[in-house]
Amino acid sequence: MQLLVPTNWDPDLISPLSELEADVELYGVLPASMIGSGGSGPDGVRMTEKQAAEYIEQAHSAGLTFDYVLNAPSMGNMEWEENTHRELLRHLEWIESVEADSVTVTIPYLIELIKRQFPRLRVRVSTIAHVNSVARAKWLESLGAESITLDINANRDFVLLTAIREAVNCELTVLVNNLCLYQCPYEYYHHDGLGHASQSCSAPGGCYVDYCVLRCTLDRLCDMSQTVKSRWVRPEDIHVYEEIGIDVFKTSGRSMSTDRILNSAAAYSSRRYQGNLYDILNVLTPKAGATGSASLGVPGSAIGLPPKLQIDNQALEGFLDFFKKQDCLSECSHCSYCREIADNVVRFERDEVARYIAVLGAHLENLSSSRMFETKAEIRKRLH
Repeated sequence: MQLLVPTNWDPDLISPLSELEADVELYGVLPASMIGSGGSGPDGVRMTEKQAAEYIEQAHSAGLTFDYVLNAPSMGNMEWEENTHRELLRHLEWIESVEADSVTVTIPYLIELIKRQFPRLRVRVSTIAHVNSVARAKWLESLGAESITLDINANRDFVLLTAIREAVNCELTVLVNNLCLYQCPYEYYHHDGLGHASQSCSAPGGCYVDYCVLRCTLDRLCDMSQTVKSRWVRPEDIHVYEEIGIDVFKTSGRSMSTDRILNSAAAYSSRRYQGNLYDILNVLTPKAGATGSASLGVPGSAIGLPPKLQIDNQALEGFLDFFKKQDCLSECSHCSYCREIADNVVRFERDEVARYIAVLGAHLENLSSSRMFETKAEIRKRLH
């Protein structure tokens, strides 16, 4: 098995990952980069290019390969401006110089640019590119993509997965442990916002409020069937995807703790997990305030961690078979399967969830009413 695992840049990840049964490739990105990334990294990490180069060298010494993430969905047209284009080329030269084995991109133009000018780098297309059709997969392969991470929403569409596998020769990757909403309406906005916030030359200076995580967490907790509808893959069901011809299995969670990253990687490498499935999923943590601007919002700690759910992994044996004959895109509105499964396998403290829902609702109200932008004087006037 080939396993693609996130790094939070902790050196303590390297040795345990090198000992797994799977062939492991690490992936990561500096907190801010020229192109940016469409996901969030660990809080408080300050990595220099020199430190990143040393980390990649350590990974190579342990027998791991490294994928550098450049998967922001947009550069805001900076790629066409002469000075920033030259900076883009210098950044790619640095990635090549530190001997990264591959890069993950979303922007089609970058596939062609990298394959033309930096042919040593393998190019993997990000799941953010939403490769959810045979046509899209074939076009991206024709541009030079050597690997494609499929749209996570397609994870249980086995007719589509099989058709894409038969249509292209490139490597195919499935993201296995995301707890994102199925067909999430915030997804495009979320990745775009994160992409711009993580770009070193972003106009707003990285200012960003994670409205999308606030909203999707609230939606999921208000309807526990969304936890089952999310397109995660159980470690025990990896073989179903291998039989189709999927080559690589990717765990997400660059912002997760080292223990959680290792726990998730070990579960998928061994193809089994005895315990709470929630513990190996990438659960994004809502934050109320804005990053990159001390004047906006309130500290993220005002929200706290979301309530921990209990998802009985053993009770899900055979759960995936239903989707081999179900067309979720057209039939979800009159199907109760995921709700019935959730009622049986998801456990939670109702009072704790209710309190957290109220907190999220209050913060979202602050956003939609623009109260988060009020000055201290305006707040005092409103309260008195």
